Amino acid sequence: MRRDEFRYRPALTRAESEWTRRSREALLDGGLLTAPPGSTGVPREIETSWRRCVGEAVPVAPDRLDYREPGDARPALRRAAEPVFARLADSFADVPVAMVLSDATGRIVMRHTDVRSQRDTMDRANAAEGFDYSEQSVGTNGLGTVLVERRPVLVRGPEHYNVRLEDLTCAGTPVVEPYTGQMVGSFSLACSMRDVHPLMTVMTADIGRQIEARMLEEAGDRRRRLVRAYLNVDRTTAGALVVDEETVLANRLGLAHTGPELHPLLWRFLAEHGPAVVPRRMEVPLADGMHDALVEPIHEGGRTAFSIRLAPKRPDVPAPRAVAPGRITSRLHHDPDVDRRLADVVRFGEVVAVTGASGTGKLHTALAVLRARGADDPLVVEPHRDPGWFPAARTAAAAGRGVVVRRVHRAPSPTAAELQALSSAPLALTADIDGADDAVIGTVRQVATTVRLPTLAQSREHLPAVVRSVLGDVPPPRFPAEVWDRLMDWHWPGNVAELRTTVVALARRADGGIVDVDDLPDELRTPRRTMGRMESAERDAVVEALRESGGNRSRAARSLGIGRNTLYRKMREFGIA
Repeated sequence: MRRDEFRYRPALTRAESEWTRRSREALLDGGLLTAPPGSTGVPREIETSWRRCVGEAVPVAPDRLDYREPGDARPALRRAAEPVFARLADSFADVPVAMVLSDATGRIVMRHTDVRSQRDTMDRANAAEGFDYSEQSVGTNGLGTVLVERRPVLVRGPEHYNVRLEDLTCAGTPVVEPYTGQMVGSFSLACSMRDVHPLMTVMTADIGRQIEARMLEEAGDRRRRLVRAYLNVDRTTAGALVVDEETVLANRLGLAHTGPELHPLLWRFLAEHGPAVVPRRMEVPLADGMHDALVEPIHEGGRTAFSIRLAPKRPDVPAPRAVAPGRITSRLHHDPDVDRRLADVVRFGEVVAVTGASGTGKLHTALAVLRARGADDPLVVEPHRDPGWFPAARTAAAAGRGVVVRRVHRAPSPTAAELQALSSAPLALTADIDGADDAVIGTVRQVATTVRLPTLAQSREHLPAVVRSVLGDVPPPRFPAEVWDRLMDWHWPGNVAELRTTVVALARRADGGIVDVDDLPDELRTPRRTMGRMESAERDAVVEALRESGGNRSRAARSLGIGRNTLYRKMREFGIA
């Protein structure tokens, strides 16, 4: 059914409503085999949707609907819809009808209704911004079912699967990105069953066209600005790129640094850390790692883009003379600063204490350091779990095997004398010293050089490198740009351990194929909001205060001039472990 063939079906009579309700309940009570398809007497697309919902065990009256901040994974959709909604607001000022827009996942991103009774009706059904109105969440409805059917749908009263929507009639239509043909959302007009208007479906189709027309118009202006910026940087003899919130362009030399992960990686980094007014020399994350570049902001038409001119690779600086040379054949950590500090530990034969939050990869990093020092099969001990750990560790050290002492912050902690007795062989410690007392911190600092690992939330620009590292020998899947968007958006509270579990499971299921957004865990499917400059600056201040205080939250809160509870809230808000 094309949009211009969106047929109007009259409002249901009382008898038809009762028949529809009984047909739905019979299907729910008896299951999919109660009656053959097409025998329920309701429109085909409604019955098909009911059957999908029964098959997927969608609740008829869920206690709650999933709510998340709508986010802006498709900012062009909201920008295109806002002037359309604003223009129609006066026309609908006294009409008990709601205009509702969802993204491609069915999550409501915009809603407008002026009449209080209609607003209250929508609120009771949780039909508001941020709520999940996909068919899998709320059953047959004028947003989610449109996305599944990929065509206009009219849902009247008890044709809704959810009993809380029985008083509504909803006409919905898909919203398609004109220049790609991709369905990016759905639009619906919703009103009470008694207020159905014969032109409701026609108006829904027309508003959908208006939103698409605005998307096309805006895309033309945006792309012209982007091409002009690209032509300016393309004259350079080095790699050059131009990026805005939806597109990245690269010249021939710049193409060597691209991949499906590039846009979400580069745009998010520059949106948070890029220059605001004047060009700046800085390191930027590309698909193949960090690169020096001259980054220039471009402000035009109320929009921001960045041009990136890649600098020539700097010649390698000879390493300082090592006291006990190690054999560093690969990177020890994805973060260049951490990698440099670990390399110094190896070159000078030092004992290292790898610190950081839970899940940041402390044991993996400690083992990499010992392997670089020639200890291919080190003994791993945990003093707080094994009272007899020290004799075994001393024997391993005497044999030159190398030792990793894990979780030295846990009581009973090893003494400085015990650790020094093991330092004749390659030795590494791991600890989460944020919650450790001064005695433990003093012991660690007496015998080791501390290297703190950042959380993933603090180093999202290195996420592609971490993904490649944790996959190891597992056949790598192909992540399209939409999946990289979700991976970059997620704050990874479980750090590298959580990322490893997630991507290894995805890789094994994909078996070298493509991973779609629908393959991701539920938490990752809905895009999170990108931080603005003020929020990014606030987050950086919190991270810096924690770093300067050595992870002591009380001291960090005092240096920021806020209470500890406020600091904890900010850490949760910004995904800081």
